Amino acid sequence: MPWRYRLNAQHEIVAGELVAVSFANQWLTIREGMLLVAAGYAWDGCSPSVKLSGRLWLGIWDGPLGPDGRPVTWRASLVHDVLCQFRSELRGISKAASVTLFARLLREDSAPGWMCQLYPAAVDRFGPQGWLG
Repeated sequence: MPWRYRLNAQHEIVAGELVAVSFANQWLTIREGMLLVAAGYAWDGCSPSVKLSGRLWLGIWDGPLGPDGRPVTWRASLVHDVLCQFRSELRGISKAASVTLFARLLREDSAPGWMCQLYPAAVDRFGPQGWLG
């Protein structure tokens, strides 16, 4: 499966929504409200999307470029993807908490207002439904 993004370095995100969660594996560490994603982790951005050729993708738009030069959904899609990938192992994270964190990251990264409304609603409705909670 082709990936749109790959971390060159570990990425840290303050996640107060996950302050009660403790988890660690090769790719993800959550401890005391800090979420760490390991270098080398790869994900496809907002799903569903399909790579057509080169840098051309068909699917959900990752949004305009934010102040950091990356699409405004970059962090939100990273966090939601890694949480979804390991949701069968994660205790203490509900679907609602994952959607709340996704929405907060969109707002913090200057996503347009319509995107801050529509994308979390789509993630809630069409994203993975089975969470340990």
